[in-house]
Amino acid sequence: MSTLFFSFIRKVCLATALLAATNSQAGLIVESGVLIGATGIEIAGFGRYNVSFEDGSCAELFSGCDEITDFAFNDLDQVRAAGQALLEQIFIDSDLWLLDTDPTLTRGCEDDTKCIAFIPFKFLDNWVIGKNLINASMEVDDKHGYSTNLGIDQSIAVRSNTTFAVFTKIVQVPAPPSVLLFSSALIFLVSLKRKQSC
Repeated sequence: MSTLFFSFIRKVCLATALLAATNSQAGLIVESGVLIGATGIEIAGFGRYNVSFEDGSCAELFSGCDEITDFAFNDLDQVRAAGQALLEQIFIDSDLWLLDTDPTLTRGCEDDTKCIAFIPFKFLDNWVIGKNLINASMEVDDKHGYSTNLGIDQSIAVRSNTTFAVFTKIVQVPAPPSVLLFSSALIFLVSLKRKQSC
């Protein structure tokens, strides 16, 4: 019986380690061979975010695009960090996807030379201001582009090389403390069982 008990504890510890490893990496969301978003992107200094790549207008995609709270980021430093995270964690080549070499694999981008992810961060009257992140087919051309403005009702669907990067912050679920509590309880039970056996 104690062998089964220890086997169970080993399995719980392994599952906990796998869960922690899974939660630490960004995951791609691909539909019909096209990247439509990603989960668990770590943005240095600002936490973890999900992102979706969307066509449409700012007003359609960002709750009217008329309040600063409509955007995940509100200053240039945050937007630069978000763009850098996309370049380092999402727009990369792997054994499965050539997301850096082939910009057409990202939703909203049909241009095979570059895909511009537009990240809005403020608005002024009827204009939204955002930063362009350029994912080019040549890695040396990947870069943070210029800031630009766009009418809040202006759709980017007609642009063959541009997509909105819509970020949402991941609310941290207090899973690690509960796992720690569960593990502590298991260790206590094991030590209790050993004392009773002696």
